[in-house]
Amino acid sequence: MSFGNEAIDRNTTIKTLLDVKEGLVIDALINLNKNFSKLKNPILRKLLAKRVSIADACKIAGCNIPDFLKTMQHIGFRLADEPGEAKTAEQTPFTPPPEHLVIEFDVRPILARNEDPLKAIVNKASQLKPGEYLKVINSFEPTPLITLLNRKGYQSYTSLEKPDLSITYFFKSQNQMEQDIAVGTFINTMANFDETLEKYRSKLKEIDVTHLEMPQPMHTILNEIKNLGPDQALFVHHKKIPVYLLPNLHDEGFEYLIHEEAPGKVSILIYKP
Repeated sequence: MSFGNEAIDRNTTIKTLLDVKEGLVIDALINLNKNFSKLKNPILRKLLAKRVSIADACKIAGCNIPDFLKTMQHIGFRLADEPGEAKTAEQTPFTPPPEHLVIEFDVRPILARNEDPLKAIVNKASQLKPGEYLKVINSFEPTPLITLLNRKGYQSYTSLEKPDLSITYFFKSQNQMEQDIAVGTFINTMANFDETLEKYRSKLKEIDVTHLEMPQPMHTILNEIKNLGPDQALFVHHKKIPVYLLPNLHDEGFEYLIHEEAPGKVSILIYKP
């Protein structure tokens, strides 16, 4: 017995298998690993099958790829090549961030309502402020989501606390946040930088923090803006975009313009509108 003309490999989606012989595939996988019993849930099948590859499914269920492929071969699927275990990249050591920097999102109630949490998770990730982490609580490792957000520049760390409890943190690196903020800031403010600087020319306070080590530049700037007069602006010479400072400026009611003159040379104009 053989199913179809196309051979399967670790990149084949679960949907491809289920479309051929759903019941037979599910029963065979449950015999291989009881964690595949989740495939009996029609909602989970609908949400995940088209997004999850065989390699992803093995990672979620905790089984190896060769055994999965051999199981499929046994019930009639043809393999593309000799089943070999793909190398898995080791996760970088991760220390959970302080609670005040964590946005927690438990998606299990959403799944219980037979709804897809993907858009809600992506939306919450897009609203993260610099330095914040999105903590997604799920009943399984959200491999397709991890892949999607990785492509959008997010890093992630997943911990399987129990067979039915997965914790995944999503966050952006310092460099990625600088790039994101730089793009948005330059598009909106480059044209106004010189004009605004000229407006405050006679009431400008100027400081240079390029020689200071972290976190002194941020502390110095925050101290300086406390002493600004109502019509004054602060001109800062910096060596990079201070991503952790910007939310603080916003919270204090300040606006800012950023101009990257050259690598390692950034000018920041801070003022109250």
